[in-house]
Amino acid sequence: MARIFMTHKVRDYDAWKRGYDADAPRRQGAGLTEIGHFHRSDDRNSFLIVWEAAMSADDTRAMMDGMLADPELGARMAEAGVLDKPSCWIA
Repeated sequence: MARIFMTHKVRDYDAWKRGYDADAPRRQGAGLTEIGHFHRSDDRNSFLIVWEAAMSADDTRAMMDGMLADPELGARMAEAGVLDKPSCWIA
């Protein structure tokens, strides 16, 4: 089992969240279970998302690399207002 920590900076959290929620089937299909969202205390549009994956850290890393390289996901993220490439840590 692995944990994934990803930071985002978005234009508008509420608009981003609608797009994120609509993309839930992709995450579920990849075997991700959301643990939570954690906002910066001084900027609601900067936040951390934590997921759990029922696979090894190496398999999770490969899955996340593939997911983040998917042009369709990139387009969805741009539409949702993601301002820069997310940072991702896997434990």
